This record gives sequence, structure tokens and C-alpha cells, in this order.
Amino acid sequence: MSTSFKDLFASLVPVPVHQAMATFDVRRTEIVNSEVGKLRERTQLINSILASLNLPAALEDVSGDNLPQSLADKAKAVRDLGGIESIEKLISELPDLLQRNKEILDESERMLNDEQQSDTQLRTQFKERWTRTSSEKLTEPMRVTASKYRDIINNAMHADGVVREKFNAHKNGMLLLSKAQQELYASIPSANPTKALQSSPVVQKLRSLMDQVDTIKAERDVIEAELKNANIDIRARLLADLARDGAINEPIVSMEILGQVYGSLQQQVRESLAKQEQLIGEIQFSNVEFCKEKNGNQSAAKREGTLKELAAAHDAYMELTANLQEGTKFYNDLTQLLINFQNKVSDFCFARKTEKEELMRDLQQTIANQPGPAAPNLPAHHSVANQPKTVPPRPPPPSAAPTPIPRSTIQSPASAPPPHLPTNPTVPNAAAVAPPSSSMPYPISPQGMPMPQPYSPYPYANYPYPYNPNYQQYPPPAAPGYAAAAYPQQPSHYNLYQGGQPNQTYPQQQWH
Repeated sequence: MSTSFKDLFASLVPVPVHQAMATFDVRRTEIVNSEVGKLRERTQLINSILASLNLPAALEDVSGDNLPQSLADKAKAVRDLGGIESIEKLISELPDLLQRNKEILDESERMLNDEQQSDTQLRTQFKERWTRTSSEKLTEPMRVTASKYRDIINNAMHADGVVREKFNAHKNGMLLLSKAQQELYASIPSANPTKALQSSPVVQKLRSLMDQVDTIKAERDVIEAELKNANIDIRARLLADLARDGAINEPIVSMEILGQVYGSLQQQVRESLAKQEQLIGEIQFSNVEFCKEKNGNQSAAKREGTLKELAAAHDAYMELTANLQEGTKFYNDLTQLLINFQNKVSDFCFARKTEKEELMRDLQQTIANQPGPAAPNLPAHHSVANQPKTVPPRPPPPSAAPTPIPRSTIQSPASAPPPHLPTNPTVPNAAAVAPPSSSMPYPISPQGMPMPQPYSPYPYANYPYPYNPNYQQYPPPAAPGYAAAAYPQQPSHYNLYQGGQPNQTYPQQQWH
């Protein structure tokens, strides 16, 4: 195995240990930020007090003509950091950084609102068939996170405003400190105070106090570095507690370890703050005595006012440079967090969109497979007309076969009189023709009496026209009231002979 091999799973720990370590890091960060904040706040306070008293520049300017060395050092520090142009550049970048973060957050909230609006609309449309979880419940954690980011951006906007106000208040002093040393010296008013102040006990006392102020500032820089760079690894302790007791009492363990590491540093912070309070009181008292010994001419007062303004501008420049650099880093880090949040929201909205499309497709298929509504009933005026017509039943066939006609009653063709077609044929009354015998179910024609002809509206309707010897004559339809098969056929049209004799038909009538 290579010596450079590193086990990727060596840093894995149980979930309770991981959670306890995360909570410990939060507690540690809170302690560090609190102590560092106290130190910086008190340092800014003493700087502002000294700038208002024009210290230590007033102690160095006892000649009234030379440039105080402390002020020359401050001007050089400002020029080394880029002067006023550097501050203006950092301030000009803030609106773009702020706008970028606002746009990312606005787009994330817009996607959440569009997704919720679509879900609400479909839920209203499909009602109980829209069975998926509502967007209000699913997006609640995301909206809480978005609200926190919105508060952070609003606080950052307020901080940007404070930075701009402070820059505008000290812009003239920063502009003088950004110039070369000769230009700076020429811009400071001249004065001629008595040189006896150089050996005054009050001046010596104030110089000693200024040295103590520098010592306190140096000590605070060391304390701040130790607070930030303290390296604490509690994983072994947490693993041992989990293996021994089966659980981890994170609050007790965290407070114990944090007290061991940061207890001495917290004590140094408290001592530094208390020492500063005592030192500020001595400085203010000695400065009152120093002001009494100084010559109160107008030129000296004007020079002192300019030196105070330059000292305050230097402190403001250093503070604003640090704030603007932190603000730029803050906006860049916030941009990455907001991009991750936007990606999370985008993935959620895409997943919800896919789920919505699948659910809508299932609902459409369900609706399409449902049976359609029943056909409406027909109106009353259609119900009678559309009923099928009932065909009357056919009468039953006769129960007895017809009696054959005797040969004696059939006349020969020679003796039979020619047929006579009446002009107005009528159907004889059935009652007028009585059967000769009760054994005959149907009426028969007596000898010599012609059979009744069926009614035809056309004369000669029983003869085909024109004449065709091959024409097959069919019997005419039966007259009403008579059965067609019960009557004997007329001898002039059909074969009256039995035994296979040829048919004889009535000769065709000649037309005139």
C-alpha cells in the first residue's frame, strides 16, 4: 500500500457523534464571535475618544510647524492600502453584489409561487381527485429559509447605508490622507505655541497613557488571533462517551471543553476591557490639564481641529476598509448559498411538475374510461310513430279438401256457349248462389251457368296483349269474399279435359 494512501472512510462517525460535533461547532462559533465583537467594539470606542481629543497628535505638535509623526504614519498606511480610490471602488461594487443576490432570491421565490399557484388551480379544478400533497406543506421549510435569506439581505442593505454615511462624513479627511506627504503638510494650518510644553509633566503623562493604549491594542490583536485559531477536536471524547454510556450528553461535554480552551482567553478579554475603562478616565483628566497649559490662540485651535479630523478620517478609513472587505466576502458567500438554494428549489419544482403531469395523465385516462351519460328519452310525439306495426295473423288453412267436380257437369267445348264479357261486371251475391248439396263446402256452378269473373277495371284484362303463343297465363287474383282455389277454372281458358288432353284457349279477339 502506498504511503500516500488515505482512507476515505476514516472520518466517518456515528450519527449521534456527528450531531454533537455540529452542535459543538455552533457553540464555539458563538463564543468566538461574542468575544471578538467585545474587543473590536471597545477598540473603536477608545479610537474615537482619542480622535476627539486629538491624541496623540497634539503631544507631537508642540512646535506648531512640523507634521506630527503619528499623523505621517497614518497617512502612509492609508496610501499603502490604496487611498480613497480603494474605498470608493469597494463601495461601488456593493450595489451589483446586492442586486445579484436579490435576483437569485427573487427567482427562487417566483418558482415557489408559480408551483403553488399551479397546484392550487388544479386542486380547485379536480377537487378530491387531486390526491397529492399540497404545495403549502411541502414548501414551508423552503419559504422559511427564503425568509431568513431575505432578512439577511435587508440587514446587509442597512449596513451598506451605514458604511456610505460614514464614508461621506470623513471623505475630506481621507482625501487629505491619500495625498503625498508634502501636500498633506501644506494643507495643515500652522501655529506657534510655546515650546515649554515639551517638558511639561502633563505631556509626559499623556504620552505614557498613549503607550498603554498601544499596548492594549496589540494585546487584543493577539487575543483575537488565539480565539479564532484555537483547534479543538472532540471526536475522540464523544466516541468514548458513546461507547461507554451508549449516549452523549452534548451540553455538558461542550461546556466543559469550551471552558478549558476559551476560559483563559475570556478572562484576558475581561481584564482588557476593565483596563481600558480605567485608562480612558486618566486620559480625559490629563487632557483637560494639557488644554489649560496650551496657548488658546485661533491658529492653534484651527490646526488642532484639522489634526483631529485627519486622525478620525484615518480610523474611519481602516474601519471602512475592513467592513467593505468583509461585506464583499459576505455577498460572495451569500451568492453561493443562494445558488444552492435556487438549485434545490428548481429540483423541487421539476419533480412536482413531473408528478403533476403523471397525475393529470392518469386522471384523463380515468375520465376517458368512464361510461358516457344515458341517452335521453324520446319525445312523446315520437314514441307512437316509431312503434313497429303489428301484422295480423294469417288465417288457418281449410280443414277439408275441395270436392272434385263431376264429369257430367262439365260441358264440352263444342256445346259450351262463347263467353260473354259484361260491360260492367259485378260480383254476384254469395247468398244468391246456394250450394246444391250440403256436402259441398264451396259454391259450384250449375250446368249451363257461367262462373263469376273477378273484377277488373280494364276490359279484356284476362287476355294478354299483344298475343304471344308462348305467353304463360297466370290466374287472376281472387275477388274479395271468395277463395281463389275453390272455384273451377273456366273451360275457355284452361284445360277442361282430364287424362292429358291438350289445353285449349279462347281464340284471340280481333280488334277493329
